[in-house]
Amino acid sequence: MSAFPASLAPAARSAYRSVLRSARITFQGDPARHLALISALRSTFQSPALSPPIESTPSSTDATAQIGQEEIAKRIEEWKEAAVFLRRNVVQGEEQNDGSWKLRVTKDTELGDNASVKEPPKLPMTPFPNRNRRRCGDGAAAKQTS
Repeated sequence: MSAFPASLAPAARSAYRSVLRSARITFQGDPARHLALISALRSTFQSPALSPPIESTPSSTDATAQIGQEEIAKRIEEWKEAAVFLRRNVVQGEEQNDGSWKLRVTKDTELGDNASVKEPPKLPMTPFPNRNRRRCGDGAAAKQTS
């Protein structure tokens, strides 16, 4: 993290530690996924621009070295949001012998109700809400012409 500006280095360390804590809690009991996330996270935070690991080409390293402090601060905030998302919304499941799944829910897991799913969809509002209604005179006019 030596390529960070001095003012952003503590925030970057804080985001890094936050993601590490979230990964440890979320991937407890799954060392393969935990190590994969840690190695990707380490290589991301070792890059001067906090960019995810990709195949290194000479043009990509020049492009990432020229980003500003605002972009780095934005990426640090995105990593903090990723830590919160990882802790609240990622749940691990294990398939049981009978075909059901056992979920490992933690105290931080966000459990919502399905009230929004149960509500019927709202009908779209159009500028002409009475367009499909028949007028009083339409029925009489149709009978006279036939």
